[in-house]
Amino acid sequence: MNPDPPRKRSKHRDFWRAARFLAPYRKLVIVSATCAVLVAFIMTSGLGAMLPLLRVLIDGDTVQAWVDRQIVEKQYDIKLADDLTVLKSSNGNFPVGAKIDGEEFRKRANATEIPRYLKIARSIAARVPTNPVYAIGAVFAFIFSLALIGNVIRFFQEHLSDRAAIFAVNDIRRRTYDHLLHIPMGYFGLRGTSDVTSRLVSDAAVLQDGFRVMLGQMIQEPIKAAMAFALAILVDWRLTMIIVIFAPLMAAVIKKFGKKIRRASRAAMEKNASMLGQIEGTLAGVRVVKAYGAERFERRRFKEIMNQLITEQLRMSRAEAATTPAMEMTALGVVGIILMIAAYLVLEAKTLDTSSFLLVMACLVTIGESLRRFSKLNNVLQRSNSAATRLFETLDVPVEIPRLLADRASGSATPASRGSQPSMNAAGEAGSIPATASDHRALPRFSQQIRFENIAFTYAGANARAVDNVSLEVKRGESVAIVGRNGSGKTTLLALLPRFYSPDPGGGRVTIDDLDIAHVSLRSLRDQISIVTQEAVIFPGSIADNIRYGKPLATREQVEHAARRAFAHDFIVEKSSGYDTPLDGLGGNLSGGQKQRINIARAILRDAPILILDEATSQVDAESEHLIQQAIESFMHNRTTFVIAHRFATIRSVDRIVVMDRGQIVAQGSHDELIRTCETYQQLYERQLVGAT
Repeated sequence: MNPDPPRKRSKHRDFWRAARFLAPYRKLVIVSATCAVLVAFIMTSGLGAMLPLLRVLIDGDTVQAWVDRQIVEKQYDIKLADDLTVLKSSNGNFPVGAKIDGEEFRKRANATEIPRYLKIARSIAARVPTNPVYAIGAVFAFIFSLALIGNVIRFFQEHLSDRAAIFAVNDIRRRTYDHLLHIPMGYFGLRGTSDVTSRLVSDAAVLQDGFRVMLGQMIQEPIKAAMAFALAILVDWRLTMIIVIFAPLMAAVIKKFGKKIRRASRAAMEKNASMLGQIEGTLAGVRVVKAYGAERFERRRFKEIMNQLITEQLRMSRAEAATTPAMEMTALGVVGIILMIAAYLVLEAKTLDTSSFLLVMACLVTIGESLRRFSKLNNVLQRSNSAATRLFETLDVPVEIPRLLADRASGSATPASRGSQPSMNAAGEAGSIPATASDHRALPRFSQQIRFENIAFTYAGANARAVDNVSLEVKRGESVAIVGRNGSGKTTLLALLPRFYSPDPGGGRVTIDDLDIAHVSLRSLRDQISIVTQEAVIFPGSIADNIRYGKPLATREQVEHAARRAFAHDFIVEKSSGYDTPLDGLGGNLSGGQKQRINIARAILRDAPILILDEATSQVDAESEHLIQQAIESFMHNRTTFVIAHRFATIRSVDRIVVMDRGQIVAQGSHDELIRTCETYQQLYERQLVGAT
């Protein structure tokens, strides 16, 4: 599956690309498609069975007499009236206007030289009662049996198509989710989590509807229309050919409205993602909303987003609502023309009998109904294509290079990872990490020093560098605090160490023990780094699961030991289920300090030689800060530690302080040295560090 789109994209390209995920379920697809063909065939057969029913009901004929007349007409290429008068003769065997004697008619109808299919038809007709009421009952029983069989097959067709659609879309969701976990951090900064969530949930559901329709009615309706068309041709080709003349007009109507629906559907999905983002942000900050009395503001903002969503949904609804009337009016015009021609053939030319005319009209109605449904199905397909486009926009984002190469080696490359793709720095720009075999090299256990060598980094869309020509060396076991004003590049610089981002092309490199981290596997690199962020991250699961998140095979004793070192054990055992207490994704039943201590316990249990503390105590109370600081100072022993902080209490125990301003290092040294020599540090100390203590 090639993720690189051609320059000229077909209007359904992404939908058919997504349909390749149905391949593992090809058996279900084949059986479902076969059932759809059988349903269409059975429905058309039931339609064909209406002709003898009409002959008996309208013309007072018998099924046997009607079949005999069909045999004679086929054998001698003539057209007979009900009284056996020759209306048309192609080979001159019977003159037009001549009347065939009844005895001669029966003799010719019972000829043994007739084709096998006509013999079968005559044999079936012989079993139909001659009494008109009983004959109608027998024909209806046959039609009812066909309907029963057709509906049983329809059940299996719909169930199997649903199974295949559900399995395929779940595969797409799993593939997209797995892909998201290996996309560089910059993507989420540009898209936002709500947009990603909308693609995984809402867009995937729309795509599932498209698969279901494609495997069922998209097969069934065209086949049903084609068979009804063929039956109408057999009965009377002149009336049927009118449909062919007007077919381009109907196709143009379907195409026009389909294009409008596709555009409106894409816009509606994007607005739906904005709505999810608003809900997510409001619920996450509901305390702030209530504290600031911002309920009315949030309500107005949500209303604006909903109005935009409604506008796009109504655009789509108008296009969908207009499709059926447009198709019906077009079909009505065609039917009117057919009626005029049929009236001439039945009443004036006498070349078409009433029952045949009614059957042709029934066939044309079936064709029209199939086209009407097909136009609706096309609307679903357009929405599904828009959903597939948004999903593949995510799947086509290049992944982090070691993951890419590992997938190639194992032969399990995702649709978005096959082929040659560049690495990414901030938000999708090609980075400086080369895709070579050296990316598989495992990083040995850190033992000497970490170097940032002439690092330059720019966020996508930014005018200025976030980090500008920074060089820094940190020895093993050394603790370094990085301080600076907001936006000075502290967090960005340390985000380069675990390769959340990569430097600008030609923008320097980061080395560990003289090995460029751009040329080592991500797993071996990140296994040696523990991070405690400013916002405590809690995952769904128990407290124990959260602590062992970075080391899933850790024993309960190891978990409890880490919790004790993080001063978290006491409040954990006070919970109703202790370490097995379930937590939601927000950790709503824990205080900020408790959540942060669980995060520190997680880092302690991981036991990585490199520790990054990104303002780990900035959002906790004084008592929690004291306990967290004790845990951090104990854990920092014999580890290389990077501390980002605004509070003096957090950095007082470090070996060295690095001061950054506007993406550059302006000074470094001890507190006493910097307070005397660095004006920037003096200002930070006076305004932030001391003020925060």
